Amino acid sequence: MSKPTTVWLRPPHGQGEPEEVEATPQVLVPRLVAGWAQCPPPPKKEKQEVKPDVDS
Repeated sequence: MSKPTTVWLRPPHGQGEPEEVEATPQVLVPRLVAGWAQCPPPPKKEKQEVKPDVDS
């Protein structure tokens, strides 16, 4: 089976974080009616390398 298609939605009035949801009518319609809107995916956070403190 293939991975389901997803889209990113932002909550109404900018309250909260964008969410990645399945792109199916059962998932999208209730959110769109509630005021959610499609948005681009958030930028990926780069992993920062944790280095030990060398000044001790």
